[in-house]
Amino acid sequence: MLEIIEKGQKFDLNVMSKRTNPEKFYFGAGWGTKDGAAVDLDIVAVICRGGVLTQASDFIYFGNRGVGTAVELSEDNTTGEGDGDDEDIVINTAALDADVDKVVVGLVAYAGADLSCAPDLHFRVCDGDNEKSEQIGDVNLGDSAIPKDTAVVAFTLTRQEDGSFSLENNSELLQLGAGKAAITAFGARFQA
Repeated sequence: MLEIIEKGQKFDLNVMSKRTNPEKFYFGAGWGTKDGAAVDLDIVAVICRGGVLTQASDFIYFGNRGVGTAVELSEDNTTGEGDGDDEDIVINTAALDADVDKVVVGLVAYAGADLSCAPDLHFRVCDGDNEKSEQIGDVNLGDSAIPKDTAVVAFTLTRQEDGSFSLENNSELLQLGAGKAAITAFGARFQA
């Protein structure tokens, strides 16, 4: 088993991956409900060129589910009901355009209050293209999310000079409001 990458840590995926040529990574988030009240969380991803978001189609969220085979977002779960991961996104680094230098993956509270209202919240990354792949990173918020924390910058995949990618566990909590405004604010953080 690979060592789990903790908050603030970064590693070269070519060195640490169990596979010789790691290309696909599964990011999955799951959460419960509190007192029967549904919380709608959404996975988002920002594809950066030259370190910034340069075009609307490179911002992945429930209204733009992907870019070809490079980034594919699952269906939108608006309640958090059920076991396991409620939403996921798969990133195929081999299918990313050559000028993509990083992909930032996060989670935004769309409706139903904030991250502190989503019990049993987990956000993980696996070395493969599905939820059964080996987990290599985890955003464990525990009790760190406070009221008004509505987003988390979870992970960043960064292209290295040799074309391989490194993975960083950011686990950065943000207060961006809720709803469409929060989704928009997340993307805006990465615009020039």
